[in-house]
Amino acid sequence: MNIVVLSLLILCYSLVLGIIFAQVLLTAPVVFKVLDNQNASLFLRKIFPRYYLLLSLITLIALLISYLFFNKFDIYFALTAVFFSIFGYVIIPLTNVAKDRGWDNMFKALHNLSVFNTIIILIVSVVQIIRVTNS
Repeated sequence: MNIVVLSLLILCYSLVLGIIFAQVLLTAPVVFKVLDNQNASLFLRKIFPRYYLLLSLITLIALLISYLFFNKFDIYFALTAVFFSIFGYVIIPLTNVAKDRGWDNMFKALHNLSVFNTIIILIVSVVQIIRVTNS
């Protein structure tokens, strides 16, 4: 395997991990400690679409690299990451509507779905980094 191609795929998945960890460990815990609820909500409504768009872009690049240079198994993993990144972006407006209308159960379900999406993307990224470095 070409070391440059391998490095690009690892870089994509590493960027995804870095973005997820920055969001989960740095941004999310601090935002409610520093900002009041209204400003925290405004901030999160601006950051999460960008978060999922960035994840989508990077996972699409990983998909392209996988499609061009790797096997079907790697393509399926990349497709999974792309799907969950885009799906996370798509449910943001629904999550915001549920929050605005006080539909607490719906908001909680959609928020949990967003967390699930992030966990799946994280798992795919870790597995792919391990797989391609050991092949």
